[in-house]
Amino acid sequence: MKYEKLSKEIIEAVGGNKNIISLQHCMTRLRFTLKDNSKADDQKIEAIDGVMSLIKKAGQYQVIIGTHVHDVYIDVCKLAGINEEEESKEESEKAKKGFVNSIFSTIIGVIGPLIPILIGTGLGKCILLLVSQLGWANASTSMTYYIFNFVFDAGFTFMPVYVAFAAAKHFKCNPFMAALFGCALVHPNWNSMVSVLDPKWIGTMFGVLPVYGMPYTSSLIPALLVVWIMSKVEHTLNKHLPKLIKGMLTPLLTLLIMTPLTFIVLAPSMGVISIYLGNGLLWVYQTFGMFAIALMCLVYPWLVATGMHATLAIAGLQILSQSGYDPFSRILTLTANMAQGAAAFACALRTKNKEFRSTCISAGFTAFFAGVTEPCIYGVSIPLKKPMYAVTIGSGIAGIYAGFVGLKAYAFMSASILNLPMWISAEGNSNLIHAIITMMIAIIATFIATLLIGFEDPVDEKQMISDQKMKIIKSPVKGKIISLDQVPDEMFSKEVLGQGIAIIPSEGKIYAPADGFITATFETKHAIGLTTNKGVEILIHVGIDTVKLDGKTFTQHVQNGMRVIQGTLLLEFDINQMKKAGFNPITMIVITNSKEYLEVIPNSKKVISRKDNLLTII
Repeated sequence: MKYEKLSKEIIEAVGGNKNIISLQHCMTRLRFTLKDNSKADDQKIEAIDGVMSLIKKAGQYQVIIGTHVHDVYIDVCKLAGINEEEESKEESEKAKKGFVNSIFSTIIGVIGPLIPILIGTGLGKCILLLVSQLGWANASTSMTYYIFNFVFDAGFTFMPVYVAFAAAKHFKCNPFMAALFGCALVHPNWNSMVSVLDPKWIGTMFGVLPVYGMPYTSSLIPALLVVWIMSKVEHTLNKHLPKLIKGMLTPLLTLLIMTPLTFIVLAPSMGVISIYLGNGLLWVYQTFGMFAIALMCLVYPWLVATGMHATLAIAGLQILSQSGYDPFSRILTLTANMAQGAAAFACALRTKNKEFRSTCISAGFTAFFAGVTEPCIYGVSIPLKKPMYAVTIGSGIAGIYAGFVGLKAYAFMSASILNLPMWISAEGNSNLIHAIITMMIAIIATFIATLLIGFEDPVDEKQMISDQKMKIIKSPVKGKIISLDQVPDEMFSKEVLGQGIAIIPSEGKIYAPADGFITATFETKHAIGLTTNKGVEILIHVGIDTVKLDGKTFTQHVQNGMRVIQGTLLLEFDINQMKKAGFNPITMIVITNSKEYLEVIPNSKKVISRKDNLLTII
């Protein structure tokens, strides 16, 4: 195993293989879920050669390795005996860690890859909304608008499909089978059957099992639940079915088992819960009136995060159709949407991570101008946790004012800055003014709360790797690159001296590849040793067996112990004379202390110029 030593040290430092519940990896990190985080030795982890940093976040113990993390992951799994069939062990331990924490950790892991879709389509909806408000175009007058409109809508309408596919990777099951169930949840036949009905029992399967009819477009939790259970079914079938028929029967049996489970139990379960929860909150509003608005505004952001807010919208729509105004559901969306946008902008102001700042700004815009908060929730507030508390505070404070003045919505729209006309009343402008004040309270209170509470700034892994651990070696000579294993000398081809690269030179000049000092010169002048200021030990060896030239054709410009800067001329040699004497001028650049590093990565170019990056050392 290539990284056996590193893997053993990591396993020992996290408390041994018995302390590991599960292990995943992303582009640069090993993501451990541990039984007991206190058994892991943080200082020991950070002191391991090959470990760049340590982050503890979202219930995970994250060890940053670098771009070769997949190879380390494989070795750790082999040494720790981790396999994909230990799901029951993983889930039971997750339960011990806390049910709510496990839910949100899973949601973050699944939704994270979908953030670009949510941001892109959310900003697109902002643009279309602005175009419509300005009267430039709409879906009924412009084909261009119509096409862009349904494309941007697809980002949210088909959410169960994206969630299912991402969840399959998280739960380690077939992603295409998962996507099939995501598509089933938004199938036109199902939607046409339930669209004309309020959520209720609509029929039976097999003549006895009742089916609850409700739409699942734009939903998150149903697809997540379905794929989680599907992963258990699939793993069980793969484990027990004979190999000869496994490939044929596993998909069929999975469909036969999961279809009734999906539409009878799993998909409607959160819908039924949200119905009762919504009815309960509606009772609170009807009983306590304006005083209940503040309480509901405190709870609402969390309902949106778990997808259990749809019932309140249905109730608000019913009240609007009966009385001409909605006195509570749109107020909840107004305060929550503005609070989420404000939290995202506060995080953008405070963070030092450029990539995360871009995510925050984009997510904030979609919340403010389109009333779409999923990018804020799953890209900012929930992953960082503390901004979600600030959202709760800001939304609650704004709810106090909205309840006190009796704010009402006169149109059923997603509450946003561009949709301010929804608050205009035929009786005057006072209701619109109250809506604007409510918005400002939510924004200001949340912004201040986010800055005061603070948050753990996400690590900019690319910058961290570049600034702290990555070492760049420039090319000391221009020419054609070949790998060391092609060098006709086993001392180099078998990496006896260390890892590196070879160059067939096109000119006879060798320059310092980095700042440092000369650590080795030879009477024969055919090689030079250099140690960089960052501790990288480099041997530049010109030619094969050129020690036999006894210095002929070579001119050395530096002495042992001399300080040099990158680009200093170290050595000259005559390529033509060397070839005439029967010697190969191929030049080897070897990192003699490469065992101290995880990886020596050569430039992928075939031809390189002096000053180009030649080796990246991690």
